Amino acid sequence: MKRFLEAGRLNSPRGLKGELRFDCWCDSIEFLSGVKHLYLDPEGKRSLEVKAFRETVSTVIFVGYEDRNSAASLTGRTVYFDREDIALPEGVFYNDDLIGAAVTDEITGNTVGVLTKIEEGVASDLYYIEGEKKYIIPAVEEFIVSASPSGVTVRLIDGFEA
Repeated sequence: MKRFLEAGRLNSPRGLKGELRFDCWCDSIEFLSGVKHLYLDPEGKRSLEVKAFRETVSTVIFVGYEDRNSAASLTGRTVYFDREDIALPEGVFYNDDLIGAAVTDEITGNTVGVLTKIEEGVASDLYYIEGEKKYIIPAVEEFIVSASPSGVTVRLIDGFEA
């Protein structure tokens, strides 16, 4: 399991006090509200101390980058959060934790492959499964019976094959 997960992308400065527009890739910027550090690399070696998140306009300010020019140097960067900084409720998982899980057909009980990718879509996420065949399945309760890092159970119908 990856310790540092993608939080989003830093965009252009907003105003004069170092606020950066933040394209949050989490459920919402509120999810990150208790996080005190974001990281510039997926190994967590280069941290930025969060001074403030502004949820109403999705922006972030970092300590040491409180002016427009210094904040602009971070434009376009992907930032990461430490999974240990956020306590998830029981039974809730990060999408990254599901990658590599075995996928089982609910009806036959047979393993159909491995979850290789989750793509976030507008209506729902899409699960990419590779095995003997390749499948793309919308992550909705009609088709995903259960999902956890220990395995995913699906309800297959015609048309899911990639």
